[in-house]
Amino acid sequence: MSTPPLRTALVGLGRMGRTHLAALAAVDEIDVVALAEPSPAAMELAAASRPDAVRFDDVATALAHPGLEACIVATPTPTHAEIVAAALDSGLHVLCEKPLSLDPAAGDALGPVAAASGLVLQVGFWRRFSPPWRAAKERIDGGAIGTPLYVRLAQWDGDPPPPAFCDPAVSGGLAVDCGVHEYDLAEWLTGRRVVRVSAWSLPIVDEGIGRAGDVDNLVAVLELDGGAVATVDLSRNARFGDDVRTEVLGSDGALLVESLPRGRTRVGNGSGLQDLAGSEADDATEAGVVEQARAFAAAARGAPIDVPDAAASGRATRIGQAVIEAARTGRAVAIEEAAAR
Repeated sequence: MSTPPLRTALVGLGRMGRTHLAALAAVDEIDVVALAEPSPAAMELAAASRPDAVRFDDVATALAHPGLEACIVATPTPTHAEIVAAALDSGLHVLCEKPLSLDPAAGDALGPVAAASGLVLQVGFWRRFSPPWRAAKERIDGGAIGTPLYVRLAQWDGDPPPPAFCDPAVSGGLAVDCGVHEYDLAEWLTGRRVVRVSAWSLPIVDEGIGRAGDVDNLVAVLELDGGAVATVDLSRNARFGDDVRTEVLGSDGALLVESLPRGRTRVGNGSGLQDLAGSEADDATEAGVVEQARAFAAAARGAPIDVPDAAASGRATRIGQAVIEAARTGRAVAIEEAAAR
């Protein structure tokens, strides 16, 4: 017998909520039976694609919907931890947008709660599931480029979000909101842990972002245990599109991952530079969100799948906070020191 789809509520129908909703149209393993969103306009905009889903304007009622098995949380970051805790208390598996909390300790505390109840708590680091990065990880683990020595990670957004969103109290700011993906990739791809960071904020381009207390361009250097180094460059004003790139230099070759104009990974070695079969995706972001949802459903059904969890969220958030401190003070910051504060 085939496994029935996971009966799921989607909580939050802003930009990322609508991204999840569109991606879930390709995921037979998940049935969105409930939508929760306080904004009538956002609900109307999103609900047309799921006319049979029950609509709720508050989270608590949505989480109590009969027969619900799971929820996907795509609300503003400061609300994540409270909603995740309520969902776990309701016995639901949870896929939550990153990070679980701007307070790493609060996010960390949710991991044991999920584990004690036998529930999946997955964080939305979608790049781990997108074909270009998945192909790179498989080649690194297989020794295709030898030992990773240097990783370059770039996330350049075409245009900035509204300044109010850039407020670090709302989104964590550029170093957290965007950077957590890259810090997670640095550790996931290499199997190493970041031990110290240095960072520099570049001149402000959008003065509205500056007035909100954030920066719109930033460069960080991550020192990993074992001697490898990663650099992260983040921007909100690339203009030509949302561009994500990852380059991994190993002791015996390199891997080049790109998202534009379409997702692909190339491997470079003594035979030259060539595309990796199976790494292609017309839209690397959409493919990643689709595949992470499939992994979530499988894990909720008991499959032994490794998904990014509360600990991964806490690690990336701590690194982001250390990056903010390093850029502010001009000093290198040890991650252990940042975690202790």
